[in-house]
Amino acid sequence: MKILYLCFDPSIDLAAETGGAVHVRGMIRAMRELGHEITVLGTCVSRPEWIESQTAARVIPCGITRLNRVLEKTIRKTNNVLHRPLRRYPDAVRLLHNGTFFNTAAKIVRRLSPEFIYERYSLWGIAGFTLAKRYRVPFALEVNAPLVYEQQRYRQKLAWPRLARWMECRVWQGANPVIVVSEPLHNHLIEAGVASEKIRVLPNAVDAAWFAAEPGSIGPPRDFHGRDKFVLAFVGSFKPWHGADFLLSVFEEFHKLQPSSRLLLIGDGPLKGELQEKARLAGLEKAVVFTGIVPHEEIRRYLARVDVALAPYPRLDNFYYSPLKLFEYMAAGRVVVASNAGQIPQIIRHRVTGLLYEPGDRAGLLNCLCELRKDAALREELGRNARKASEAFTWERNAARVIEWIRLKVHRGNLRVAA
Repeated sequence: MKILYLCFDPSIDLAAETGGAVHVRGMIRAMRELGHEITVLGTCVSRPEWIESQTAARVIPCGITRLNRVLEKTIRKTNNVLHRPLRRYPDAVRLLHNGTFFNTAAKIVRRLSPEFIYERYSLWGIAGFTLAKRYRVPFALEVNAPLVYEQQRYRQKLAWPRLARWMECRVWQGANPVIVVSEPLHNHLIEAGVASEKIRVLPNAVDAAWFAAEPGSIGPPRDFHGRDKFVLAFVGSFKPWHGADFLLSVFEEFHKLQPSSRLLLIGDGPLKGELQEKARLAGLEKAVVFTGIVPHEEIRRYLARVDVALAPYPRLDNFYYSPLKLFEYMAAGRVVVASNAGQIPQIIRHRVTGLLYEPGDRAGLLNCLCELRKDAALREELGRNARKASEAFTWERNAARVIEWIRLKVHRGNLRVAA
């Protein structure tokens, strides 16, 4: 099949090490390995040749136009004068980018005649829906988060929230199938008016075979490796809803009980400076290492040298995530300790493929760490089970299911773009 893959979001560089970019590349590569012809159109593509080498797909950048960047600079100057914060791409810039993105995608559609369009849903992105409607091409939408809700709740407020909600619902309702990563997200879309029969739940995934392969060698952080060291690791963004601050506070107590323990914090984010200061004040400079962003091809080398991998999510009102780190931890054969929140207990089976504790329960997390420190056999068993379980969550499996759903809709003759 000929597939046009769209990623409108200018904040996701398809060549980056972020979870979103890893997800995009994983799905594209898997679709290509199934024998399909993939053309990718992305707003932010810093290294198109590299992405093509990684995915075997054709990659076409469609960046923000010069006129739109002038608008961006004007908005920034205004906000600087008014002392208002502004995220990297203002709402107006994203909204206007739809025109450029649509025109570029339309040229591809006319030349390629794709059998369907697959888009990763993006805030303010309506070009893919409009394109599918104009050219009557089947339209599949992947929704990883309710971005209007997320932006209003956790980040800077939207300039035009009512318009953003209308556009979001319009795109969601106009796609078929709509692929979501969790049951809570499925319920969120139903509340937004999306027909239940259109929605398919497909959790995140991993390249299980790659993670399970021999990781090679890499120089571990100084004072982090040795027979007596017990190494914990967290991979992800240092944001409030990822729980790295909670983890650091519990590790301070754990380190008093186990002075040979070490904590490896892999990633970056807005809380990094605050976490580094907390570690310094607690006297943990030698016990806690902040690696910064690590190239994804090196993540498995780091994970191969840790004893426990953590996903310490706090208690959230609406936990709709499908944490990519869980699947990578499992595929690497690490013992996973995670909070019992949202989709996590569906992925990690307590005392079978990992250990779970209640979100925010300091004693619960501390007990998990102490038990694993004392019981090497349990660590080995849980890690082995986790690696085996990860084989059910692969990008190849996800891509095959998406293609199956598309073909089923086409065969039934009811895959249409809503008017």
